[in-house]
Amino acid sequence: MKLLRSCLFVLVGLLFVTPLLWMISTSLKFEAQVFEKPFVFVHWDHINFNNYLSVWQDSPLKTWFFNSIFVVVVSVVFRLVLASLGGYAFGFLKFRYSNVIFFLFLMTLFVPYQLTLLPQFIAFRFMNLVDTRWALIIPNILDILSIFLMRQFFLSFPRELISAAYMEGSGIMRSFMRVALPLARVPLITLGLLSFFMIWDQFYQPLIFLNSKELYTIPLGLQSFQTQFGKEYARQMALACLAVMPVLTVFLILQKQFVESITSSGIKG
Repeated sequence: MKLLRSCLFVLVGLLFVTPLLWMISTSLKFEAQVFEKPFVFVHWDHINFNNYLSVWQDSPLKTWFFNSIFVVVVSVVFRLVLASLGGYAFGFLKFRYSNVIFFLFLMTLFVPYQLTLLPQFIAFRFMNLVDTRWALIIPNILDILSIFLMRQFFLSFPRELISAAYMEGSGIMRSFMRVALPLARVPLITLGLLSFFMIWDQFYQPLIFLNSKELYTIPLGLQSFQTQFGKEYARQMALACLAVMPVLTVFLILQKQFVESITSSGIKG
């Protein structure tokens, strides 16, 4: 039974990995070999690395990487700061009408994201933020789901630790910075990782708010590259492989903390 279950898991895993393997295989081929029959995974005697070299040299990939990394890093840092503060306030401090205010916050989760794009565009145009990186950063700073997850963590937070900090003369902010925040490291890492993936893959927001090609992020750059080189599938797959590398790198570095947070009781509340 255990062997059968393991085989089933392997088959399901291969099903999900197959598109990634095909992407890597295509990126190492010449264009005439992409749709060859029978299919050959890799021509070991004719591996074509020129696809990666030409993509790196002939496309604004470095600019797209910089824009994406800048937007993601700034957005994630501000999001984690606000999520930790909001989660601590709603989950631990319990001020007056906190549950009512938090319920109103949760109601915004039922509003489709597409309905907010037009009001955001009008507001950003009024503030002269259209066609700037801040038009991508500001909507990602405040995330209600992140505040909700941090609130669930602080609901189960031991109050004795904060009480001890109060007895030593610490105020609300000092006890938060010295006691609560260091103990919230694991859920914050998980939220940061999930936020990184979500913001890195955003497409509609850059498509609507950006006009200048020098401000394009990776998803928008991939779309423009596909439009320009629609039939050069090998180069497109090489560009896609390079675009995936930062996401895989971040996940591999933080995967241990991510698994620990998912299996811990704190993140489940």
